[in-house]
Formats: sequence, C-alpha cells, structure tokens
Amino acid sequence: MAKSLQVLLRDAHATVDAEVQSALAVAGYILTPAHYRVLRNLGEDGARPVELAAKASITRQAIAKIVDDLERIGMVRREPDPYDGRGVIVRFTDHGLAGLTVARKRMAELEYEYATRIGSERWTSLRATLEELFGEE
Repeated sequence: MAKSLQVLLRDAHATVDAEVQSALAVAGYILTPAHYRVLRNLGEDGARPVELAAKASITRQAIAKIVDDLERIGMVRREPDPYDGRGVIVRFTDHGLAGLTVARKRMAELEYEYATRIGSERWTSLRATLEELFGEE
C-alpha cells in the first residue's frame, strides 16, 4: 500500500529537519526540539512572543521559558516593542543569525541534491506545486 500524503509530508519534514539540525550541531549549535520550534518561526525582523506562540502552537508561558533559554545561549535577545510600551520583540542576535545562515545553506544544499536526483524540471515543478498548495504568500 502506498504511503499517505500525510506520511510522505511528515517524512519529508523529518528528513529536512534532521539534516538542518545536524548541520547546526556540526557548527556548534546545540539546540533542543523546543528551540527549533521557536527559531523556525522567528523571522529576520523578529516577532512578538504571542506571535511565536501561535506559529509554534505552544503556550505563551512555554514561549517565555524557551525564549529565556535561547537568550541564555546567545541565540536571541528581547527588545522593547516600539508600538507597545509593555511589549517586547524577540530578535536573533548575531550568533543566532549566523546559525540561520548555516540552516539556510544546508536547506539550499538539500534542494540542489533533490534537484540532481529527480531532475531540475521536476524539482522546479514540485517546489512550485508545494508553494501553491502550502505557501502563505
């Protein structure tokens, strides 16, 4: 019996995640699954904790603890929210941005490897289809 779409997508996600985590570990970034869950939802412009909680599907209390830990290891910093005097924006530090570069580089390598395996036309078509189905923009 063929794998379901859900299983195929889960396996694809797990494979890419493991490859990125491995590249980060080799570069000296020792992160927990909770760290990854938050960092993958933190854009270069930063995000409010409530936004991170919603995107990562975890509670605000859990976000606070994870952000505390990420601050402790130098991946992120909290800055005052210019639009809300009581709020904060979580942003990558330079160290965190360097880790983001490692992750993006490994993802680009994976895309190249996949395109090489199945052919660039098929890869381009697959990627475009996934973006059409699941992309936010």
